[in-house]
Amino acid sequence: MALVSWSYLSKSRTEDKAELVAADAVYEAVVRDMVTPAHGKANISRLVFDDRVLTYQTTGADKDSCKESARKLLRMESSTPPYNSLIDKIYRALTGSWWDTDSLRADTIQDFLDKSCTDGHLSTTFHTDFPRNFVDRDSFGFDMVPNQKNAPKDFRQAFPRASGIISLSRVGFDPTLHEAVVSSVFVCGMLCGESRRHIVRKTRGEWMVVQSMVVWIS
Repeated sequence: MALVSWSYLSKSRTEDKAELVAADAVYEAVVRDMVTPAHGKANISRLVFDDRVLTYQTTGADKDSCKESARKLLRMESSTPPYNSLIDKIYRALTGSWWDTDSLRADTIQDFLDKSCTDGHLSTTFHTDFPRNFVDRDSFGFDMVPNQKNAPKDFRQAFPRASGIISLSRVGFDPTLHEAVVSSVFVCGMLCGESRRHIVRKTRGEWMVVQSMVVWIS
């Protein structure tokens, strides 16, 4: 019995570690996609992240209603590929491919929703191409009035080479760790910001953003 328990715990820890490594790789792909302009170089030299994960939990809401809110807001829908034989499933598992960049597997969606209503700290171990800071989002504001009593710190004064604060949700995965979904919020001023839903897939060993959908923009 002890050997069985040890084997189970060992396997569980290995799977947890594999998911943490995969989550960092997904964050890296998403952040690079967010800050890389279509043409030319990025006009920033520093990234600033909210040190808490982005969640969809609201005061007084239970977890089921939170999940439903996240599902509707992020337009989470799954679909079945037109060719879905056992051979097709094996091929997709081996290649990390999927038939439609706009669709998500049901198990990927469910994993994301299960995680989307739980607070916690954002990982600090993923790689970025620029120096970065992790901050308490509520400690900073934009276009603050000088010397205003008890006001948050002015973001642009604190981080003149950053364009805003990036918040990232937990990563939802399919069981094979080849498909992922994560949401983001970027705030750059009082009426400046946007939220996106990112679909990320692992192809030939590399995580790539295959779809980035705008959820809201201001």
